[in-house]
Amino acid sequence: MAGEGAGATPPGADTVVATRLGAHGLRGADLPNLRDVVGHLGAVQSQEFHPSLWGIAQRAAGTPSAASAREAFSAGDLLRTHVLRPTWHTVLPDDVRWLLQLTAPRVHRLNRPYYPDLGGPAQDAAATDLLAEAVAGGRHRTRAELAELLASHGLPSTGIPFTYILMRAELDRVVISGALRGRQQTYAAFDERVPAGYGPLGATFDEDEALNELLRRYLRSRGLATVKDFAGWSGLTMTRTREGLAALGGEVEQVVGAGDAAAGLVMWRLVDGPPLTAAAGDGHVDLLQGYDEYFVSYKDSRDLARDPLSVEAPAVLPLRLPGTEESPFLHVIAVGGRVVGRWRHVLTARTLRLDTQLFRPLVRAEQRGFEVQAERLAAHWGVEHVPS
Repeated sequence: MAGEGAGATPPGADTVVATRLGAHGLRGADLPNLRDVVGHLGAVQSQEFHPSLWGIAQRAAGTPSAASAREAFSAGDLLRTHVLRPTWHTVLPDDVRWLLQLTAPRVHRLNRPYYPDLGGPAQDAAATDLLAEAVAGGRHRTRAELAELLASHGLPSTGIPFTYILMRAELDRVVISGALRGRQQTYAAFDERVPAGYGPLGATFDEDEALNELLRRYLRSRGLATVKDFAGWSGLTMTRTREGLAALGGEVEQVVGAGDAAAGLVMWRLVDGPPLTAAAGDGHVDLLQGYDEYFVSYKDSRDLARDPLSVEAPAVLPLRLPGTEESPFLHVIAVGGRVVGRWRHVLTARTLRLDTQLFRPLVRAEQRGFEVQAERLAAHWGVEHVPS
């Protein structure tokens, strides 16, 4: 393990933000395609499925359409399942088996308080067997169809118990996302959608090698991050994270933040990873989905993305805004990687309108940048942008 970055000027918040933007694929050359984006990031949080497609597409060359992204899921080029944490993520077929082997035990422990509601081991096994039989042989089933099946056998088919039955089947590699049926998602047999073996690890699974691979993937695509950032993102413990960093040895180095909001922040980076990028007054506007990896990757240091000029802005996350029970303005407007407001969309068959909630006024160049990104988002959805 390398020591503190040799001879490097300790980075302030502006440098950390600029470095992260490049590492995430939000600056510089776009990644070639949707698969490359997901492979680069390792896993992409996607409980808000359709907004997550935009989060992937905006990092890819040509900004692929939402329709082509949905086709990638139906074809099995991209898969969606519960992994890392008790929420959905988009992953590559070659990565999902080793990621689940590494992180599912931890997710099971987090879910354990809910498992007694499933009716005990016998009922849980019966539900799993029914799900496996229902999706075998390429028979992709919707959530409603699986609920009806379980109900017909007197098993939980609604609410939290049903949700955890499905999640457990995902974690145990029984089911995974299938082809879309219109706008409905389906479940398919895991082994029919996921190749044998463990992707970059080869034919056999090694827990330490899996942790090393996940750490490398994370640091290469997130730039600078703390131990707590990775632990929060991966769902693994801070102890296990430190063990992984120690195992990487000279591949990683420690960097201590300086100056403003980054002062004293102990971060890690790959020695051959994204270079520290000196901030250059980046005024680029991004329309980011609310659970974009640019935010959810950093449990400890995500507030570096707060805009220092937006004095009334709430913390970057959670996503609830002052005075609201649950803000409909879920998504984020960022300028130079700093959050300056939120947006929501009104989408029809032919048009897209964006409503905004700004934490500070946009200057003229930023407003033009916002309009450019709104047009790009509309093109992604195959509709016309109608200014508010």
